[in-house]
Amino acid sequence: MINNKKSLIVFFVLLLFAVVFWWPTLMDGKTLVHGDSVIHGLPLFDFHARFLHGGATPLWSDKVFGGHPLFAEGQGGFASPFNILLAWLLPPIVGSNIFHLLCMLIAGTGVFTLCRLLGNSVWSAGFAALVVAFSALWIQEQQNLTISGTLAWAPWALCAMEAWLKRPTARQAVLLAAAATMMILAGYPQLVHATVLYMVLSLCTMPFSADGRTLWQNQRRQLMTTALIAGLLFLGLSAVQLLPLLELASLSHRSGGVGLFFYFSPMSILRGLLYTRDQLEFARDQVDQFPVVGSLLVCICASMFPLFRSSWRAKGHLIAVLILFQLGIGNASPLFRLVYDWHLVPGLHFFRTTQAYLEIAIIGIAVLAAGAIDGISDFLRRAGSGWLRDKRLWICTLLFAAVWAVLAFVSYVPMAPWQHFAIVAAALIAVAALAARGKAAHIPLLMFALLALECMTLRLHVFHFGDVALLQRPATLQTLSQRYPVQDAKFLNNSISVSYAMRNSKTDGLDTAMQTAFSSIPALSNLLWDIPSEDGALALPLRARTMLNPLFVDEMEGRNRTAPGQRAIDVLGIRFISADRQLTAPDLRVAVHDERLGTWIMENTAAQPLFQTFTRYRAVASDEEALQMLATPRPTELIVEAIKGQPLPPISDTDNDPHAISFAILTRQPTFYAFDVDASRPGWLFLADANYPGWRATVDGRAVPVFSAQLLGKAVAIPAGKHKVELYFSSSTFRYGLLLSLLSLVIAAAVLLRHFLGRRGED
Repeated sequence: MINNKKSLIVFFVLLLFAVVFWWPTLMDGKTLVHGDSVIHGLPLFDFHARFLHGGATPLWSDKVFGGHPLFAEGQGGFASPFNILLAWLLPPIVGSNIFHLLCMLIAGTGVFTLCRLLGNSVWSAGFAALVVAFSALWIQEQQNLTISGTLAWAPWALCAMEAWLKRPTARQAVLLAAAATMMILAGYPQLVHATVLYMVLSLCTMPFSADGRTLWQNQRRQLMTTALIAGLLFLGLSAVQLLPLLELASLSHRSGGVGLFFYFSPMSILRGLLYTRDQLEFARDQVDQFPVVGSLLVCICASMFPLFRSSWRAKGHLIAVLILFQLGIGNASPLFRLVYDWHLVPGLHFFRTTQAYLEIAIIGIAVLAAGAIDGISDFLRRAGSGWLRDKRLWICTLLFAAVWAVLAFVSYVPMAPWQHFAIVAAALIAVAALAARGKAAHIPLLMFALLALECMTLRLHVFHFGDVALLQRPATLQTLSQRYPVQDAKFLNNSISVSYAMRNSKTDGLDTAMQTAFSSIPALSNLLWDIPSEDGALALPLRARTMLNPLFVDEMEGRNRTAPGQRAIDVLGIRFISADRQLTAPDLRVAVHDERLGTWIMENTAAQPLFQTFTRYRAVASDEEALQMLATPRPTELIVEAIKGQPLPPISDTDNDPHAISFAILTRQPTFYAFDVDASRPGWLFLADANYPGWRATVDGRAVPVFSAQLLGKAVAIPAGKHKVELYFSSSTFRYGLLLSLLSLVIAAAVLLRHFLGRRGED
């Protein structure tokens, strides 16, 4: 009963801190405006909400990257029950902010439960919960809906693993699979990769521990069987997202791996471990620091863990932390370079950053700190007053203090908050006082209170929240809408204003920078206003879309020799281009100029319609050849990529005659188009929307192939005469994945029901 009351206090503190952190968004009409919040998270959440209330399907969107399987990308969390519930119940802006608050609580309670499963006291477990939920790096990631949503379930996946190791039953295997599935459905696969790696590494201590060896000898069959069940159920439950994701990944620019994007210096990591920088000062001075834990107290506690006796499971967390930390700091670590260069960790080359490994390592650091706090309390309680006369203890303590003094000295910067040092000093004095008075059992409560004080003073007001009015439709788009039918016009962003997302939350003038970025219709923000774009802020653009980037830049800057009307920006129907200055390429003219924000919207008067017809075409064998043809002056013709085993119509040597084929659009939806076509001669019907597996076509009810054309479009061959043509999208990977997930869900429910009925029978 006493522990239950303590647990409620811990949860109340977590809830109170989370509410205080997000209070401006709950009661003051504010919202997140920095980082990825308004160019990624909010547009995806808004799209999800509209879909759940009868809007366009996420299976295929014609609004992103010139056509993209938005669901397959996964970053919108469209299959996550948590995302679905909030997007269905709440307005998008409110819902996205509540989402982040709940992610803090879910993560904190998960870490608390993990520590309790490992045998830590309630107050030490509460200490660990505060460490993770309010660590500098986890707070920073709250600006990204996908990352924060995935992180929330990582501690619960580790909890499920510890529960499974204690009782390797089918029920625990189901819970382990369910927790891992929630991470996949939340949409950030690298965090799943990091969590699974952490789990595997934490088992390395099993052969070196008597308890670990005994567990393996006595329950080897149960462990192997239930591990297989958990793995299969995880793959089955997550198949609805996993199969489309793997299909997209194989066709994206990351299919052959991707280079690392960032480099963290060792000193920046050390400072990020020890200090929580005031974000306003950080924004002004740009001191070299990458946020990690952000607490000197926590790091000192965690570093004491090896000094005390611990279980093989706790030691396993130590090994996992050490290795994941090395992976997390990237090229700053020789171990990482060895692992990366020799491909020793499967999947590592498919990610462009390494901070996900740091984020999961923080959970382990919190576990180590909690274990060390209990270790200190137990040691001093058993030692009684004898510790005052123990010379070896004093020598070790002085050496330990000297090492930390050196680390604090070399990492110190003038703007490091004084509270870190004051709280460490208070902890040392209070621990000594409690031990001297024979009350060492209260040390975990003391440490929880001190960390709560540190969070209150340093980490509850680190974000600048902007007014909700900032998210209104930008003036540039309002002006364009009065002059042009923007719903049928593609946008392309050539402005660097979107780089405001890399700025710190409290950078001076952030609201204006956000408005400037919004005025250029950046990244995914176009989803908020349901207008098509050739851009997107997602991890897996199609390889063909990525290949076009340099050509787009050359054409917008007027460096390409291809005639207007035949450029990639023309044939793909890109009507409006955002820029930071007036562009002078042929056939570009000013549509809107916002003098206050310095945003130019150029109209491409040579942009072709989204639907086009051709009687002349050129066949190519690859994306590379198609790109080369697009960049080369040529007569008006359709560039069609051949499909192995599919015959192409005869090639005509005559000039293209767009009037030879007329059509009427009967139905137009992102995943279904129907046309009446009248062709006086054979030709092609082209749609400036990317081709992808799952796009199918019929001519008069007869199935015909859909060819990739103009690199990022699709085309159907039209014979002479009058025809009914239909184009539709039907993802087989989604259908099979959904079937597997539903079947796995039934199996998981049956296992849990059997366990429940078995317990009732025993009662």
